[in-house]
Amino acid sequence: MTKTVAAAPGFWDVVFSLKTFAAAMLALWIALTFDLPNPYWAVGAVYIVAHPLSGATTSKAVYRLIGTVVGGIACVVMVPNLIDAPELLTLALALWMGGCLVVSLLDRSPRSYAFMLAGYTAALTSFAIVSAPQTAFDYAVGRVEEIAIGIVCAALVSRLVFPRHAGPVLAARIDAWLKDGSRLALESLRGDGGTPAALADRRRLAADAVDLNAFTTHIAYDTSALRDIVPPLRVLQRRMVALLPVVSGITDLIAARARMDDGCEARGRWPAAVQALVDETCIWLESGGELTEDRRAVLLARLAAVEEGARETVQWDSLLALNFAARICDLVQVWSDCIDLRGEIASGARRQLRWQRYDAKVENRPMHRDWGMALMSGFSVVLATCLTTALWIATGWPHGGGAVMMAGIFCCLFATMDDPVPVMKKFCWLLLPVTGAAFVFEFAVMPLVDGFLPLALILGLFLVPAGILLAIPSRFLVGMVLCVNLPYMLMLQSRATHDLGTFLNSNLATVVGIAAAACVTSLVRSVGAEWSARRLVRAGWSDIVAAAEGARSANRAAAFDALLYRMLDRFGLLAPRLAAIPAGSDVAGTDLVRDLRNGLNIIDLRAHRDALPREAGDAVEAALAAAGTYYGTLGGREAGVGSGENAVFLLTALDAALEAVLAASGSTAAARARLALVSLRCTLFPAAPPFQGPEPVPLLKAA
Repeated sequence: MTKTVAAAPGFWDVVFSLKTFAAAMLALWIALTFDLPNPYWAVGAVYIVAHPLSGATTSKAVYRLIGTVVGGIACVVMVPNLIDAPELLTLALALWMGGCLVVSLLDRSPRSYAFMLAGYTAALTSFAIVSAPQTAFDYAVGRVEEIAIGIVCAALVSRLVFPRHAGPVLAARIDAWLKDGSRLALESLRGDGGTPAALADRRRLAADAVDLNAFTTHIAYDTSALRDIVPPLRVLQRRMVALLPVVSGITDLIAARARMDDGCEARGRWPAAVQALVDETCIWLESGGELTEDRRAVLLARLAAVEEGARETVQWDSLLALNFAARICDLVQVWSDCIDLRGEIASGARRQLRWQRYDAKVENRPMHRDWGMALMSGFSVVLATCLTTALWIATGWPHGGGAVMMAGIFCCLFATMDDPVPVMKKFCWLLLPVTGAAFVFEFAVMPLVDGFLPLALILGLFLVPAGILLAIPSRFLVGMVLCVNLPYMLMLQSRATHDLGTFLNSNLATVVGIAAAACVTSLVRSVGAEWSARRLVRAGWSDIVAAAEGARSANRAAAFDALLYRMLDRFGLLAPRLAAIPAGSDVAGTDLVRDLRNGLNIIDLRAHRDALPREAGDAVEAALAAAGTYYGTLGGREAGVGSGENAVFLLTALDAALEAVLAASGSTAAARARLALVSLRCTLFPAAPPFQGPEPVPLLKAA
């Protein structure tokens, strides 16, 4: 019942469809008035860039126009110069399309659309004029004009007629994320952060953070009050994602404390000073307010009491308490930043010193880039283009160029999917009703139409209901197939031809092109969700190995931020794939946030190693080397835990380093190194016996 309601069209969905249809008819009228060669491209462009939010429509329009212009230039450069060598022309166009796709997949931002368009626009334009290369410039200019008309009409109608702004939508999503983040933090502090539901919430929040980062790009093209604060929004999002590893660390420390004193009545409880800090933090989180000076003073006093009670100790439960207090301090700082920044964005205030502290000028953050999959996707485009061109030449089929274009386009459109073949097959099946409708329109209805207004009314009978589907995410593919392909199949032009042979050949070429794309994709780059998930996990482990070896950056802050954002980006990409993986898979239980925390602790150790006394520094270096070996072993295996020998070696190295650092306590570097070592030991070896310092004493019972 819920799914049915969620998929049912609403009022704004109908408004969106009517607006889009009006923009499409305006574009068609302009193209017909100026007697452009292919007015249907203008109609298709409107539906391709259409989005319920005006900012998203404008950004897609801008990127599509840029890609179309660049693709047209590539056509003008390549076709006249290589037309006498069909093999070279085919290879050049295939490599151009594949190269643009690789760049698009590596970019992973909304502007990646421009790179993809630049690739297949060159193919669309070039293969259509190989028999008349002298028209390359005129044809490319005409295509750019038609696309530009459609884009401008879509953007103007979206912004001027009942606009729906992206800014308020983003603000609402951020507020919802912060609400869920607060709830997750409270659950973790109260000992409920280790449940499957809490882990699922962390994965969902990470995936939402990845989506919010991409969605923010549309705000710059919006007309809402938030359009001028994109940099502050990105700063807030950076603080939001920093919450996830902190919450994960709190959960693991509570679990470690619960495993101590098994069988005791006080099992899992913290000393009174620590529990007071937890209670005070929970009260503040539940209030939802800013961190006032009075509240800050109370929390600092609670923190000082914890540190005083655990000072100069080597007992494992006291070390856990110190780490737990430090993580709570991190939680308070991050959450306070989120609340303050969200309040300033809402009010329009800007405290310059605060924004400088967050480096608000940094617009981009490091993201995961899968060169292997990008190159395989690019190769699949090259191969599909070359094979369909060979088929075209071998058969002498006049409409074979259409198959070549469709093969390249479909390899590009679905390149972000792990296995696009099922979607390509679904697309083929969806083409059947569109082809039937186009046949009826072309040969039964269109001959009776006389004038633009009757034409618009007839098209509206199909495009308005189909356009509603574009606004419903679960029906988007169906709506796109119906709305984009009908104008192309009808080939709406100033002078109708009603040629059955051309109609059948054009649609057959589309099917052949999609079939070729599906075959090549299934052979070259079609992978499963489990394979992709394992690849993401291994990429994260490789980053941790690099951090242990000190290969990423000599700057601790830069290395810390780079690993944080790259790993959380992977975690967001991993979350939807884990939902498609069987529960028994070795990847299903992987927690990249936990690995991220290990990586951040390794960076901390690396940063403070040189400030330690020689003996402690050497022990820390040995622990770093052991951690690198351990994660290197993980990367060489399927997934899961490393070899027993490397795990034992790492645990021994961590204990030796912790003992040496405790002996050298007294400096800030030693305190930071101690926190990092305790965190690593807790996370990597949760079931290991408690650490025994150089002077073991009976463990204190929890109050």
